[in-house]
Amino acid sequence: MRAVHNTERGIEVIDTDPSGVGTRVTVTGSGICGSDVKMAGFGPLPVTLGHEFAGRLDDGTAVTVRPTVPCGRCDACRRGREEQCPTVLAAIYGVSLDGGMADEAWVDPGSVVPLPPGLEPADAVLTEPLAVAVHCLNQAGVTAGQQVLVVGAGAIGLCAIAAARARGASVAVEAHHAVRRAAAERLGAEPATADAYDVVIDAAGTQEAVALAVARAAPGAVLGVASTWWTPIGLDTDFQVKQLKIVPALLYGHHHGEDEFEAAVALLARTPDLPSALITYRFGLDDAAEAFRVAADHRAGAIKVVLEP
Repeated sequence: MRAVHNTERGIEVIDTDPSGVGTRVTVTGSGICGSDVKMAGFGPLPVTLGHEFAGRLDDGTAVTVRPTVPCGRCDACRRGREEQCPTVLAAIYGVSLDGGMADEAWVDPGSVVPLPPGLEPADAVLTEPLAVAVHCLNQAGVTAGQQVLVVGAGAIGLCAIAAARARGASVAVEAHHAVRRAAAERLGAEPATADAYDVVIDAAGTQEAVALAVARAAPGAVLGVASTWWTPIGLDTDFQVKQLKIVPALLYGHHHGEDEFEAAVALLARTPDLPSALITYRFGLDDAAEAFRVAADHRAGAIKVVLEP
């Protein structure tokens, strides 16, 4: 079967044998995440890429795939905090296990999440980034009536906007690129005009974004980190003077008994504008190298690029 790998020559589609272990998902789409683009610069990986994917089972059931496979035995897993499992980073499809940028993927049966009627697998590739946003908002304690600022309007930022709006929060956005600003406004965000937001979500992961988040936060506000900080980020005295609370978020687990990944599936089904606002390009699997190039080029207006076998 065809599968996308990061090789010594860069992103390539290679022919490989499926593992045949677990449940087979015939892939209908796999999203290219910013972390995929970042990791592509780290050199060859021994696994098939793709941790944002959906498809169909052999019986035709439409599903999305939770890419994390926590151990289920540690204290964190028993508390429903699977994102804190000490082995989870070593068991993520598309990162440390063969993922979904392929004709088919074989996954742990517990990773398979059926889709509700009306939600197509072609759009359900957004479940994973939406689950990241849901988890970050839960960590930050976002509730109805709050003033929320999202800094960065890539896929995670736009998902955070949609999730915060669904909770009844008032949402503003800071974004550099016109295409992303337009997408944010389409999802109900207003341009940032205040300097006293109750919760600020960093969805960009740069020093500039974090400095702006601190400047825009109200005294005593929460700074939620939905982005990945690939390089060290500094905080100045403004962070200390305002006595901000910084809340990092990684992956997803359970919150007050609710499965955050399944909550993201339900939210996606209730937010029909989200796929068309986020998915800016769809490529065939054989065009994976070009798809990665477009995903890395903000001048191309890319937000979410999807590969479809």
